[in-house]
Amino acid sequence: MKSFLIISSVLCMSIYVLADLSDEQKQKVIRYGKECIAETGVDKELVDKARQGSFSDDPKLKAFAFCLSKKIGLQNADGDVQTEVLKEKLSSVVDNAETVNSLISACVQKKGSPEETAFQTFVCYYEKTPTHASIF
Repeated sequence: MKSFLIISSVLCMSIYVLADLSDEQKQKVIRYGKECIAETGVDKELVDKARQGSFSDDPKLKAFAFCLSKKIGLQNADGDVQTEVLKEKLSSVVDNAETVNSLISACVQKKGSPEETAFQTFVCYYEKTPTHASIF
C-alpha cells in the first residue's frame, strides 16, 4: 500500500507509511485527510495526483499540506516545525538515524508561509525517498 500522508518529508512530514501503521493510526490518517480536504476546499484530484508525485502549485493544496501537518503534529498553529516530533515519526518508519537526520536537514526549511513550508517539505520527502513515498 502506498504511503499516505504524513507530511512529510520531512518537515511537515508526518511520514506515516500506511503499511507500517496500526489500523487505528491508518483510520486517523484517513480521517485527517478527509477533514483537511473539507476544511481547505482542495480538489481531491489534486491530492490524488500529489500522492503520485505530481505536485500542483495550488494554494488550496498547500493549505491542505499545512492542515495535515498540524493534525499530525509536525507543525504548530503558527507554522513552526516540531522537529523532535518529526524526528520521532520518521524514526518509526526509517530505521537509520543518519538517514532521518539527512532527510530533516534537506527537507525541513522554513519558507515564506506555513503552507509553503508544509508543501515543500512533502515535495522534498517524496523526491528524497527511494520509494517515492507520498505524505498526502
